[in-house]
Order: sequence, then structure tokens, then C-alpha cells
Amino acid sequence: MTVKTTGIVLGQTPLSSRDRKLTLLTSDLGLIDVIAKGQKGGKNRYAAATEVLAYSEFCLFRGKTFYIVDAADLENNFFGLRQDLTALSLAGYFCELCRFVLPTAENGGDCLRLLLNTLYLLEQKKRSPAFLKAVFELRLLTLCGFAPDTGFCAFCGEEEGDGWYFLPAEGQLCCARCGTTLDGETLKMPLSPSIRTAITHITTVPDRRVFSFRLSPQGEAQLGLAAEAFALYHLGGRFPALDFYKTMAEPPASLPNLRKVPTNDTSQICQNPGTGQDPAPAG
Repeated sequence: MTVKTTGIVLGQTPLSSRDRKLTLLTSDLGLIDVIAKGQKGGKNRYAAATEVLAYSEFCLFRGKTFYIVDAADLENNFFGLRQDLTALSLAGYFCELCRFVLPTAENGGDCLRLLLNTLYLLEQKKRSPAFLKAVFELRLLTLCGFAPDTGFCAFCGEEEGDGWYFLPAEGQLCCARCGTTLDGETLKMPLSPSIRTAITHITTVPDRRVFSFRLSPQGEAQLGLAAEAFALYHLGGRFPALDFYKTMAEPPASLPNLRKVPTNDTSQICQNPGTGQDPAPAG
């Protein structure tokens, strides 16, 4: 059986001097492993279309265990990312996350579109790496069934207020009043109302609008801490590409002592979440 699909190469593993196993995120098959065989003499006729971060159209036929690449036509290799080590390391983290969450045929197309749009914005420097990292983490987990609930306080039901905590382990909000009753072991993070609005935007709007807002650098930092803590807790994995990205990023991205940060900082600015046009072209 032969199938055609479009997808991006998330990783590759050498099987011999001529053959490689590729991990693809595809538009209609989800996450799959395929074999790319080389030609005589050790040359791979699909080298450009099957390297990591290559977005290609694939013709595959079913082998005994894996799909085998019969043809591959390169559409975009995100060459600009390869000129910036910080951007490339962040792209590697995005690929690791996609491999870890195991997209299926049902949500693979949405995950692929998110990844392509994020890589485009990163390559074109249309958004900061910190902004894209936070949006990607929250949106990817939402697509995979881990959306945080930011509609009201999980303890008293309060919907309005100026002081909030985000509880990454629970994926819920806690108002400032209820936050004072939490024990010292509960991981809680300060969240200004504007960043709460940003998280709600990222996790609820249609795909074409997910990037259509802006944050101050301080807002990006607060959103980034919340998104990373939420992603790492719920995925429960360690991501070498994230560790490497943090060694490249300026300033280094790190989680502070979250329980001791004051809750009254509302200086972060979120400019009109939900307005504007999606700048990313991938469909």
C-alpha cells in the first residue's frame, strides 16, 4: 500500500551507512517512523527532503514493520534557523515536545500546523523566542488534552480580581485570598490579570489567531515561567534540547523560587489578545 502525506522530520537515527529511521509529524497520520533507504554507493537520494526540520511531501509504502520512503519532495527546510544556534536549539526543543506527546491521526494536523507556524515566526524573527516558546508549550498541550482552566478560582469560584496564582500541577487558577491558605508544598506562581488573559487566549482561540497578540518583555517572562512549569509537570519528561537552549538564551531561562514571589505585580502588559491577523502562513 502506498500513501502520500506531508510532514516535517522531527528526528533521525542511523540504521546503517546507507539507511536512516526518520520520525515524522504528518498532516494525516500523526507521528510515525519511516525508513529512508540510500542508493548504491551510500548516497541518499532524498537527503535534503529527509533531514531534521525538513518539511516535505512524502510518498510512502508499507513495509513489514515501518513505512518506507518511496519519494520525497522538499517544500521548506527552514534554512534561516540553521544560521542561529539559539533559534535552532529552540526548534529542537519544539521537535522533542512533539515527539514526546505522540500526536495521533486525529490531532496530528493541528500539531503540525502549530509547529510550522511557530518555526516560521522564529525563522523570520517576527516574535521573540521567549514568546514563541511559551505559546507553543501551552497550545501544544491544549491540542493534546491538557488545557489549563483559567476561568475562575479553583477553590472559591471567584472570576474577577487583580491578584492570581497559577497552579501548574493542577492546571488551575487560585485567587490571592485562597492562595494564602495553601500549604507550603503547593507550587504556585504569581499571575497578573493580563497574563491570565493571554493564557486564556492561547488555549481557546482558533489556530489562525493564536499568535495575534503582543506582550511586554516582563509579560513574556511571566508567561514563559508559567508555561514551562505547566508543560514540564504534565509531560513529566526531561528535554535535553531545552537544557541546551537555556545555555544559549540571554538572559538564561530558569524557574525561580516560585512560592516566594509576590503576587501584586501587575505591570505586565498584554496588548489586545485576540485581535489582529495571524502572521504565519502555514495552513
